[in-house]
Amino acid sequence: MNIWNKSYFNTLDLPNEILLIIFNKLHMVDVLYSLVDITERFNQLIFNPLYIRNLDMTALTIKPFFDYAFSIDNQVLDKICETILPRIHHQVNELTVEQHSIEHILTVNYPQLSSLSLVDFEEKRFFQYLKSILFSFVHFS
Repeated sequence: MNIWNKSYFNTLDLPNEILLIIFNKLHMVDVLYSLVDITERFNQLIFNPLYIRNLDMTALTIKPFFDYAFSIDNQVLDKICETILPRIHHQVNELTVEQHSIEHILTVNYPQLSSLSLVDFEEKRFFQYLKSILFSFVHFS
């Protein structure tokens, strides 16, 4: 007797707590790109302030051997910046970005932002952005 023929597993049958555990095991960029607007329930879980407050916009970081962040695919980055960041920008407290995506991601205002982590920046570009950030802070304060 094969029990798989009588019972079908559906991810939507899982409780919210289990779905959040799964979401936390996935990379945030993948969750935002792939699961937002699939169902209203997924949106409620993903846009929960506790989940979205620490936004890691690096595609992948390999830490065991060396710290290296891979860039987000441009199509993925465009979708997130155009359709998702405007919906969540007011909930983000901590933001992690890498060199390739910073220009797109920082076009949105993050009023609750208290921490900005810059990952895998070339020294010259790092100082360029640091100067720009400090200038805008001093200019508008």
